[in-house]
Amino acid sequence: MGAVEPPTAEVRRAGATPAPAGARLSVCVVTYERPAFLERCLRALASQRAIDEVVVVDASARPQDALAAAALPAVRYVHAPQLAGWMTRSRNEALRWATGDLVAFVDDDVVVRPGWATALRAAFADAAVAAVAGRTCNGLPGEDVYGRPVGRLLDDGTLTDGFASLTPAPVEVDHGIGANMTFRRSVLAELGGFRDDYPGTALREDTDLFLRVGALGGRVVYEPRAAVDHRPAPHVRGARFDTRYKLYGRRNHVVLLARHAGASSPMLRRWIGGQLRSTLRAHGARRRLLRLGVTLAGIGWGLLALPGAAGLRPAPPCRVDPVGRELRAVLGG
Repeated sequence: MGAVEPPTAEVRRAGATPAPAGARLSVCVVTYERPAFLERCLRALASQRAIDEVVVVDASARPQDALAAAALPAVRYVHAPQLAGWMTRSRNEALRWATGDLVAFVDDDVVVRPGWATALRAAFADAAVAAVAGRTCNGLPGEDVYGRPVGRLLDDGTLTDGFASLTPAPVEVDHGIGANMTFRRSVLAELGGFRDDYPGTALREDTDLFLRVGALGGRVVYEPRAAVDHRPAPHVRGARFDTRYKLYGRRNHVVLLARHAGASSPMLRRWIGGQLRSTLRAHGARRRLLRLGVTLAGIGWGLLALPGAAGLRPAPPCRVDPVGRELRAVLGG
């Protein structure tokens, strides 16, 4: 493959599979201390004939290359324990190893459905499509119907979702979900990979990448046929929607909006106002006070981060820092 192995990662490879005609598809999975979920994910990927390569970046303390190879013999396994707690940096590490023209990311706690990879390839048959958000099903009643536009950034700074909905055809969107997202390699190269300074559970780093694709003029579509089942694994630390999660969510959303629309934008002001008003909807004085505290702390944390993260005007979509330049060279070469 011609890649030079970085000194920070231990790589173990098995045999390669032949590439079909057309664009090559690499699938990247980042994982951390969830071996059972990783094994289940890889076994599902092994059944997809339209995949050319699977890259696993594992931040676990102990290597799980034997487990990964047993589930998917052709896996490219990268052991990078120094990336523990940095999911987005793990995703950028995967970009250093993926060789495909199309690069997909799936979470380790999803199971791809039959036809997932084929549907992705079909979506990218349109040369204007730069990124695809796949359908991510959670097994909830009624989730296949969504009453709002799917995947939009609204004028008030809020995001719509609907990524489990079964739309009759692909639809244009602003953003997608990190559990099931795919990009053209050329676009990832131009952008310089993910911005990896969204801390904590890395909330909004996926939205950030999609919005940057749109800022370059690329089409982003939601393809319901590229479906996965999301069977959430427990977090290594904390619960999925605990106070820590909410703090990071508000902090990262402030940074996201400031980068996309500018720190002085009405969109950011409208979103902050909406968040403060929402605290009044909590039941009981104690809950309202708690929600207000978390909201103020998260927003304040985000505002404090803005001098180093965003300016008064929208930020350029392409990374120009050393990591961005490195990833641009790796992906472009």
